[in-house]
Amino acid sequence: MARPDDMRRLTEHLLEAYNRRAEDVANIRADTAGMLSDCDKARQEMAAEQRERFAEQREHLAEERAKLTADTAAMLTDLGKAHQEMTAEQREHLAEERAKLADDTAAMLTDLAKAHQEMAAEQREHLAEERAKLAADTAGMLSDCDKARQEMAAEQREHLAEERAKLAADTAGMLSDFDKAHEEMAAEQREHLADYRARLTADTAAMVTDFAAMLSELHTQTMETMAAWQEMSAEMQRRRAKVVAPPPPPPKVRVKPPPPPPPPVEVIPDDLTVIKGIGARMEARLNRGGIFTYAQLAQATVEEIREILGPAARLAKVEGWIEQAKELAK
Repeated sequence: MARPDDMRRLTEHLLEAYNRRAEDVANIRADTAGMLSDCDKARQEMAAEQRERFAEQREHLAEERAKLTADTAAMLTDLGKAHQEMTAEQREHLAEERAKLADDTAAMLTDLAKAHQEMAAEQREHLAEERAKLAADTAGMLSDCDKARQEMAAEQREHLAEERAKLAADTAGMLSDFDKAHEEMAAEQREHLADYRARLTADTAAMVTDFAAMLSELHTQTMETMAAWQEMSAEMQRRRAKVVAPPPPPPKVRVKPPPPPPPPVEVIPDDLTVIKGIGARMEARLNRGGIFTYAQLAQATVEEIREILGPAARLAKVEGWIEQAKELAK
């Protein structure tokens, strides 16, 4: 009786372990998703910060360029005004200064553009390194999660295999016990049937002996009756010879004819094998005894049923049959 409880507890333990492992895996996945979300948010914040820094640098360069352009325009205006007042030598000197200033301005703009390009390249390399590092960390984390999941699954499979083997052994033991109990029950039933067959054989032999004795006694009584009848016939003939005149005939008595028998009632037989303990042979014996329905069986007495069944009534639970028939006849 304890094995089904052990099996149920074992099943509940396995389900709890599986649910705990599933919760652990779900937590690991949630943590991984949170870390990935944090990394993505950090990357977006870094990109926004870089964009803001680039925007500030562009604004600063634009301001410097505008200021330089304004200064150059003012200087050129001043030079134009002074050019009208200067001599040719001074105009030549101013032209040289203007050319030099233009070269310096172009060089400055070239250096600024080169510095901007170098800064942008450096920022791209830094972002690429950060992205590669984040991808490597994410891949390592996912590999660790997958390895942990595989180890957990292998452990669960081993545990389930052990429990399955134990359950198979317990089931085999239970089946062996059932087979042994079935064999013992079958042996007990065979012994019981052998005893019943022996008793039935003895009862049949006794019935045959009693029937032979009854036939012999009936034959003797028949012979005695025939002898007495012959003697009585001879005596009647002698008396008839002594009588001269026959006696007057007796007066006629009118006898009323008996009433006609009631019309036969059609009986719809019930399935008596529904009653526990009544088989096809017992039903046939009850039918030969005039019992076809539950109501007839319920109204009969125990002695009447035993008389109908004969020797087979020894093993029959007639009282239980009558109680079941009363329930079915309602």
